[in-house]
Amino acid sequence: LLAARRDDHMEAERLLVQAINQAPRRVDLYENLGSLYISRNVPDAAEEVYRKALTLNPTSFKSKLGVAVALVRQRKGEDALPILLELKKRHPNEVEVLQAIFLALEQMDRYQEAFPFLEKAIAIAPENTYLRELRALASTRKGDFELARKDLEYVLASEPDHPRAWSALSRIIKFQRDDPKLFQLDRAFENSPEDSPARVYLAFASAKAMEDVGEYDEAFARYAEGNAIRHRHLDGYNLDAELAHLQAVMEYWAADAFASTSGLTDERPVFIVGLPRCGSTLTEQILSAHPLVASRGEWNAFEGVLLAWQQRTGTTITLEDMTGYASAQWAEIGRLFLNRLDEGEQALRITDKTLNTHRLLGAIHCALPKAKIIHVRRHPLDHCLGMFRANFRGGEFDFVYSLRGIGYYYRMYARLMRHWASVLPEGTMLEVRYEDLVREPEREVRRMIDFLGLPWDEACLDFSRARTIVRTSSVAQVREGMRKDYMQRWKRYEKHLEPLKRILKDELAAWPE
Repeated sequence: LLAARRDDHMEAERLLVQAINQAPRRVDLYENLGSLYISRNVPDAAEEVYRKALTLNPTSFKSKLGVAVALVRQRKGEDALPILLELKKRHPNEVEVLQAIFLALEQMDRYQEAFPFLEKAIAIAPENTYLRELRALASTRKGDFELARKDLEYVLASEPDHPRAWSALSRIIKFQRDDPKLFQLDRAFENSPEDSPARVYLAFASAKAMEDVGEYDEAFARYAEGNAIRHRHLDGYNLDAELAHLQAVMEYWAADAFASTSGLTDERPVFIVGLPRCGSTLTEQILSAHPLVASRGEWNAFEGVLLAWQQRTGTTITLEDMTGYASAQWAEIGRLFLNRLDEGEQALRITDKTLNTHRLLGAIHCALPKAKIIHVRRHPLDHCLGMFRANFRGGEFDFVYSLRGIGYYYRMYARLMRHWASVLPEGTMLEVRYEDLVREPEREVRRMIDFLGLPWDEACLDFSRARTIVRTSSVAQVREGMRKDYMQRWKRYEKHLEPLKRILKDELAAWPE
């Protein structure tokens, strides 16, 4: 425990494992090890250790809560919720239980049910800054920026260098040159340890502040520093392998690969695709304002269905395999996806904006031949700069931490999307340009609604009034509606973008002004 307090987590783990080997029936040792794994963000290991503790003491509150928290950390809210609700019956005012219930429900998109649990936790522990941070993020997603601002300022009054609070606040306010917050943030950035996670959050927050006051060179330097730290800590990412995979997708999914489809006729699925920061959230919000359209956000259901089908049938899902599936196999996959649609709201069209779906459009069409695909694009330099500014945490989009990586990935992605446009049947995919959507909103929105086969509804032009949940970092822009000043942002940074301009020479030449 002393080692853990000194942040020597490896030594703490070694000592706890050694102690468990000497006293294998001591529940408290397993619980301490589970807590250590949670603090190190290794939730699968934490779950295993807490479950071992429960075999020794099945009634342990700490172990049951530990299992539930570990499940939530693994984004398994559905599995955690029954455990947490049972714990709440016996411990109705336990803040950690209420907090975990909120997080589990939020993962399940049950926001209206989730918020009261967080409010109760804050009423019990109003000084808890983590609870305030959670409420600020939830309020931001709901569009209640005033409550979010108050909570974040409360956190910063207690912890002036809090990196996540500065990051969240920078997204929802516009800094002014004489704003004391500008100097407080700059001090927090300068005080942050080099090459640390805190430095990343503060670099991006400070970059946004510099951007707000027109200091674009300094802003770019701080965006670059934050990305460079992320890039140095990448574990095993191989850009060349990812580009080769996209090339292989094009080679395997040739026009003759669509000979066998499921034959399913369900027209509900709508896939909004594009790379991050393309305008997909704006598009989703416009469509979901229509009374006959429901949104599932970044649901990632199709890839999940493929993996579940693979596990159930033992069938492999390589590119070579998929392009040889029979109609019956595609029908199984399609029905699995449609069964998941049936679990939620009933609507004539249901959108999924999982952005890495561009790799799977061939499989999507074969499984769901009546599904519609809306491809959202924007000016290549604006798009790439948007990804560079976004502070992605790592995972699916690890190419974003350098201009070179962004440029090469974007170029291959653009080729892939042209490929899909050439091989998918006519009427399957619609391309929408963000700039056209902003300049001629009614024309473009009508085009999308017509593409989906729905009657026109004026609500689609008033989408920013809808109080739907927005989970992406573009939430503030979405709440503001369509604004032309979000276009051509790249010109402020043009002298820093030469590496991108060289790589994207052909894409830029083909882009209509």
